[in-house]
Amino acid sequence: MRDPIETIQTRIAVRRGGLRLTVSAFCLLAAFPAANAQSASGSSSSDGFYQLRGTSEAPLPANQPAASTLYGALPGPATGGTVPASGTGTFGTTVATGEPGSATEFGLQTGEDITGTIPSPSDLSQADQDYAAGLARQNARVGTIDDLPLDTSTDEAAVPGISLGTLTLRPTLDQRVVHESVRYGSDRPRRTYSQTTLSGTLESDWSRHQFRADGTGTLQKNLSGTGTETPSADFNAQLNLDLVNAITALFGTGYSYSQESRTDPNAISGATTQAGIHELRASAGLQKSLGLLRGSTTLDITRTLYGDATLADGTSVQLDDRDTLGTQVTARIGYEISPALVPFLEAYVGREKYDQRLDSTGAERSSKTWGVRAGAEVDLGEKLSGEFAAGYVLRELDDANLSDISGLTVDGELNWSPLRGTDLNLGLATTLESATTAGQSGAIVYELDSTLTQQIRNNLVARLGATASLRDYDPGSGRSNQRSYGASAGLTWSVNRYLDLEADASYERTRETGGTDEETMRLGLGLKLRR
Repeated sequence: MRDPIETIQTRIAVRRGGLRLTVSAFCLLAAFPAANAQSASGSSSSDGFYQLRGTSEAPLPANQPAASTLYGALPGPATGGTVPASGTGTFGTTVATGEPGSATEFGLQTGEDITGTIPSPSDLSQADQDYAAGLARQNARVGTIDDLPLDTSTDEAAVPGISLGTLTLRPTLDQRVVHESVRYGSDRPRRTYSQTTLSGTLESDWSRHQFRADGTGTLQKNLSGTGTETPSADFNAQLNLDLVNAITALFGTGYSYSQESRTDPNAISGATTQAGIHELRASAGLQKSLGLLRGSTTLDITRTLYGDATLADGTSVQLDDRDTLGTQVTARIGYEISPALVPFLEAYVGREKYDQRLDSTGAERSSKTWGVRAGAEVDLGEKLSGEFAAGYVLRELDDANLSDISGLTVDGELNWSPLRGTDLNLGLATTLESATTAGQSGAIVYELDSTLTQQIRNNLVARLGATASLRDYDPGSGRSNQRSYGASAGLTWSVNRYLDLEADASYERTRETGGTDEETMRLGLGLKLRR
């Protein structure tokens, strides 16, 4: 039998131990909120109990301001309410109402989470709201203004292409049937022909340097009627090499083939087939960025070869006296006001030399060319990009009997998207054209080309186009200026990202006082296959 005195001592020890545990828990809970309140207000005199941040939905009393901390606002002390007979104490221990560590001790209501919550933004100070905004996502996705869905099936870049090592080839085959009606003076030929166009791009996927090549070739075959088949081809390639000290080397090459139009001032009168023109190009240049300055210099070499023209009786007319070799050096300096606007000044000098010093008319048509331009590069993202420049050009011919060619120049290309799904492309170009007629020096040719595209649906796009050109002859030539203009419209339906259905119509007219006017109308329907 246990000694009664030993039993009494044991009970006293257990009660003292329990009291020590209860007092220790109470001190720990009382010290933690007091420290929080002191860090928030800078004073230790606050007697309120502030809950910890958590996920509960306990509201903040209207008459109790939230304590501002580095991590946001903490809710104020809860008001009184129905007190349960027992509650859950600190560390999950069950205690009776009124005992140290109970919910009633700290004014908590039934079922209230001790972890608390962050109050609504309207109850937070401006500093807390700014801090919360700083923790939020900064690069939130911006939706479209007109809620049009974005469809990549009509984007050529979305086509996977054919992988060739570190290069990607994206070929395109365009097959269409076109009906053409031409009015040239009293002649009104009509024809229906098949037109096949093979094009493609070859682009690199390198971490440094860049290579890109573009090519297209077109063949025509008459199915009915009469008319001249006009094949064409064009190829361009460019290699950009990133050198040391922000210097970039540019190398390019190109080739194009076309047939001279019978409305061209140098066309052979009465020829059934005009001369074919072969043009070979090569270029090399350097680009350098120095602070806000952007500088570049380029050397361009162009070789132009003319084929024979065929007359109605089947004889050929040789035009090799028009073959030329041209070189041009261009220097540009720009100042970056901002990444979106870079005004620049550009100057160029060139030399065009004919293979034969004297042509068939006995004239020395080799020449020197000087020109200056001033303009600006614009890059406002998808809304507006491109460049525009205006200047002056002068061409001096070696033959003293031929007058010089000079005039204002306007060049540029702008891409504008006023609304998502609506795109406007505007191109301006000024070129110098040599003459082959006796006593004439040539002309300055101004060309305007514009295209408006509208996305009707995510797989249906409408197109409107307009063109205009002016051949401004030198006053001493005694020839009237020639004007041309045209309009076009079309629809493209993307069946999928590999196949398009296209329909288009166009009208062109060329007028010259004292010459023969020409009108051309075309209607076409075709398929475009991409890979």
